Amino acid sequence: MLIQKWCYVGVLTLLSLSAAMAGPPAVHPVTGEPLVLTCLKGTPAAIDGDLSDWNLAAMTPAVLDVVAQIYTGQASWTNPEDCSARFYVEWDDAKIYLAVVVKDERLSMNKSGANIWNADCIEVFFSMPDAVATHSATTHYQFGFNANRQKWNWCNMDGTGEVEPAYLEIASSRTPDGYICEVSIEYGRMASLNFAAGNAIGFHPVLDDTDDGDREIQMTWTSREAHDQTLGFGQIILSPDPAIARELSRGPSPAHGAIDVPVDAVLSWAAGEFAVGHDVYLGTTLADINDADRANPGSVLVGQGQTATQYDPEGLLEYGQTYYWRVDEVNGVPDNTVFTGEVWSFTTEPFGYPIPGPITTKASSQQPASTASRTCDGSGLDDFDQHSYDVTDMWVTNPGLPAWIQYTFDKEYKLHELWVWNGNSELEMFMGFGAKEVAVEYSTDGENWMQVENVPEFAQGTGQESYTVNTVVSLGGVAAKYVRLTINTTWGFTGIASLSEVRFFYVPVQAFGPAPANGATGVERDTVLNWRPSREASSHEVYFGTDSSAVAEGAVPVKTVTGHTYEPGVLDFGTTYYWKVDEVGDAGVVEGELWSFTSQEYEPIDDFESYDDNIDGGTTIWQAWIDGLTNGTGSYVGYENASGGTFAETAIVHAGRQSMPVTYDNTKSPYYSEAERTFAPVQNWTASGADTLSLYFQGVATNSAESLYVTVKDNSKSKTVAHSNAAAVQGAEWQQWKIPLSEFTSAGVKVTAVKALVIGVGNSAAPTAGGTGVVYIDDIGFGRSVQ
Repeated sequence: MLIQKWCYVGVLTLLSLSAAMAGPPAVHPVTGEPLVLTCLKGTPAAIDGDLSDWNLAAMTPAVLDVVAQIYTGQASWTNPEDCSARFYVEWDDAKIYLAVVVKDERLSMNKSGANIWNADCIEVFFSMPDAVATHSATTHYQFGFNANRQKWNWCNMDGTGEVEPAYLEIASSRTPDGYICEVSIEYGRMASLNFAAGNAIGFHPVLDDTDDGDREIQMTWTSREAHDQTLGFGQIILSPDPAIARELSRGPSPAHGAIDVPVDAVLSWAAGEFAVGHDVYLGTTLADINDADRANPGSVLVGQGQTATQYDPEGLLEYGQTYYWRVDEVNGVPDNTVFTGEVWSFTTEPFGYPIPGPITTKASSQQPASTASRTCDGSGLDDFDQHSYDVTDMWVTNPGLPAWIQYTFDKEYKLHELWVWNGNSELEMFMGFGAKEVAVEYSTDGENWMQVENVPEFAQGTGQESYTVNTVVSLGGVAAKYVRLTINTTWGFTGIASLSEVRFFYVPVQAFGPAPANGATGVERDTVLNWRPSREASSHEVYFGTDSSAVAEGAVPVKTVTGHTYEPGVLDFGTTYYWKVDEVGDAGVVEGELWSFTSQEYEPIDDFESYDDNIDGGTTIWQAWIDGLTNGTGSYVGYENASGGTFAETAIVHAGRQSMPVTYDNTKSPYYSEAERTFAPVQNWTASGADTLSLYFQGVATNSAESLYVTVKDNSKSKTVAHSNAAAVQGAEWQQWKIPLSEFTSAGVKVTAVKALVIGVGNSAAPTAGGTGVVYIDDIGFGRSVQ
């Protein structure tokens, strides 16, 4: 069999709101995966055609190497050695860089100027991330370059195209099987695009090829004509993260920039390729971490030369604190080189959390367009907690002081702090509507009130749209369902009072933040339960079971733990479990909420994800599933040529990225087709309450109507079960087929010791001449459906 390799581009994490709001990217013509690349930060040492200063291993390239990506000239293309390319992209504060590795059996660059596209040439397009209806020179930027260091800019959104761009630098080098082009482009010259961390930029790489004369092949990432943006280009997401050299530490946990990190978090990372030791730096000041080393460790070198790739800080971290940390990788003898790592950061969980609501209000007075409810509904606040100066986003009273506003929560909370955005109209600095001297009272029943001591004077608003909170009132952990603010004086003389926004924070007294999340499904059977503990708990009482009432009432065995994890053991398939955590502290026991989750229904027997094109390694799909080339039936598993590094199906899949195509031909003896997988060691399909064999299949409407069947074998016996619908293989939608294990055990087959599984089309027991077709198989498993 011929091997034809290609790698598809996976979906990478979108990094910002702007990226999330971008138009949908184009998809790969074979896999259907969105064409999205994470563009890491990095600067090549030189633009010289030598990629040794690129950390290519850290990057995912855009790959053009399958026949489906050819827009013109398919008949001229033989294989990736004839014409294919990988596009690597990175960026820094001034430029975007491309490293293009091209395979081309014969180079021909016989054109010049604006015509370089009509021979061997590389084209790249940058655009807004939204699809446009038609092509014009102002809908994208189009650059071209080749191995003769020729370059051109055809289309330019700023109207300055059809030139040889001086701001594009190119170098090239020849390779035994093609060439390399290394390019930098000053992206400031692409004025219509916003090159900022987190943003999405439309991106479309194109490869032109000829052996002689005019262009014969145009290969594009999307498979569409190079300019065709009607369904979107692909996208690059500009990441603030660096392209990490292989000798450096990487993959920090907590992730760089993470927030709400537990104060008992353990730090971990992935080691550099050559490291035998690790120096860990941790502190609360960025400069301290940047400047420290072994010679000047300060107080932040917390682990020197340690072998473990994790660090457990002594005691608890501080609440609401931003930490900076770095891991330097240390080589072994003889040089013991220390490679300085990147600085990472994370912010720990706050001591108190905002009351989620709903919060209701009433007030002594209010103007019709500026009601009391405006102070707790988020109106006027932007994503940075900056408040507008629009009075309709605030509470404004009628003349007359004192004036009061009362807040009612959905339940009683232990209150931590009150944040205040004072009145903030455009006239604030002249009229002084904002509150100044305020009495703060609280109540559990709305009738009996207590006053908060030491309430600070409320700071005046700025009257600017950039106004952020500037008064914080400590509430000292009092228990309350009601809070009342009485404004006795304001910053002005009108007798009119105003508040823009308030935010109440509470101290968690119950366990919260369950993992698995409340109501989660498909939870793995070996899951470990976790939660966020209350601020005052010294231990935790865990109740767990399948009876919701019994768990809620504490009528099941209790497990007391000091940490905030609990291992329930291996769970049964398809079962809903209930649990709660009561917090135990000096003040007694605080009962937790009732949570639930449902365990996974099926354990994979074969999900077809692991197969590739490595014949020598024995990891192809047709080496695991024996077909008619070996067993003499009319079956053919997989494809003759590997595509995307696999002989499996990558477009028609139930889940994941691969399925198994089984082509059948029952027109000749033995008139049935089978694919068989043997297990070594034998498999037990009865664990954890499993009672069903499940698989997904999809047929084709033009298939001949043949019976789909499954045979299960142990060491001495077998049993075949046919699908109830004789025409099931003609269904062009994925169908789940559930077979009770009792179908096999009734015939004496030991499903505790399964040796082989057969999937067949036809009738092996009474074979008769049939037809042809193909059926796709995916996600075979054993387990039990949700009860």
